[in-house]
Amino acid sequence: MHLPLLSALLVLSPSLQALVAGSPLLTEKRTTEPSCNSDNPFLNRVQYANTGYATKLEETIQSFLADGDELNAARTRTVQGVSTFMWVSSFGDITGLNARLDEAIRAQRRPPNKKLIFPLVIYNLPDRDCSAKASAGELSLADGGLEKYKTFIDTIATALSAPPYDRLDYAIVLEPDSLGNIVTNLATAPACVTAAPGYLAGLSYAIQKLQRDNIALYIDAAHSNWLGWPSNLEPAAKVFKQVVEGAGSGAKIRGFATNVSNYNAYNATTPDVIYGPGPDNPNWSELKYAKALAPYLEAEGLPSKFIIDQGRSGAQNIRTIGGHWCNIKDAGYGTRPTTDTGECIVDAIVWVKPGGESDGTSDTSAARFDVNCVSEDADVPAPEAGSWFNDFVKRLVINANPPLEPTYV
Repeated sequence: MHLPLLSALLVLSPSLQALVAGSPLLTEKRTTEPSCNSDNPFLNRVQYANTGYATKLEETIQSFLADGDELNAARTRTVQGVSTFMWVSSFGDITGLNARLDEAIRAQRRPPNKKLIFPLVIYNLPDRDCSAKASAGELSLADGGLEKYKTFIDTIATALSAPPYDRLDYAIVLEPDSLGNIVTNLATAPACVTAAPGYLAGLSYAIQKLQRDNIALYIDAAHSNWLGWPSNLEPAAKVFKQVVEGAGSGAKIRGFATNVSNYNAYNATTPDVIYGPGPDNPNWSELKYAKALAPYLEAEGLPSKFIIDQGRSGAQNIRTIGGHWCNIKDAGYGTRPTTDTGECIVDAIVWVKPGGESDGTSDTSAARFDVNCVSEDADVPAPEAGSWFNDFVKRLVINANPPLEPTYV
């Protein structure tokens, strides 16, 4: 799992100023959603496009220009206007939250004067990333991590409920990878056995404290190549139910987020080569996984609504092993965020992962080194998780599918 860092507010370059002036921090959504999903929180809204991410992309634009590649520089400018989720992954990240919210309030007041939705990820459970090392966090259960996490959640909840930020709508993804580890890794990863009580209690607390009409909560549900196997579907639904019940009577979520920070296709017509001639997993795409999981969720009294990350899923058949997740070297930007999903159970295709922020370091001497980051499929050398990986993002632009339209200034 990657660890995106919350960018400090920076002075915008002339090209980014021009982009912001032309499309004021908003990513327009198509609204051909079927009537069966009329309560979709993304419907008839625009997503806030994070200028911190757009500023990082300036390095990539300048790198393309230095190569004499004006076309891909212009395509990267287009990415600057695409909404990605803002990650709050540490107490330090909270300090920049109000500045981003102020920016969103200003954007909402500009033309086209449509309601804005602010996409956010909360990612700071104690002992997080228990089955890997690349994104280990700042909190530990052994050091009062659960109580510290509750303070972390309280601080975020207070910020989102305070005027004028209570006038924004929010889509929040809760704690990528955490519950997937509980479903599948307790028998093989002792660290996950230790972490599991904190994951369950922490997530229940977050759900409880973020119960507002303007907040749509999506619990992370891993991805098709993790929980998509038929034997994992019912156990996953039961774990999700346990977390929601732990939030107390009346607590509700909107649904589930899948493929966060991963590379799987939304609606592949044939399985990826990683599944071999079988395939042994019949739910080889994210849509197949969502459809397979939905009845188990409904049986537990849970909503069967999804958002699906396609930020780095433009290129397929690029991995030799399905478990490879770190900086896959031939990846490309995928389908742009939209509510035009063609499926009642899918609220939106989104870009949760800010493409270009490293999944993890390839430095074998680093404390957070994970062997996955030097696999045959990984792009090396790679910086620490969350750091800007310029060569990688250049490939995301070049390999984008559908291709990115250029934005010239």
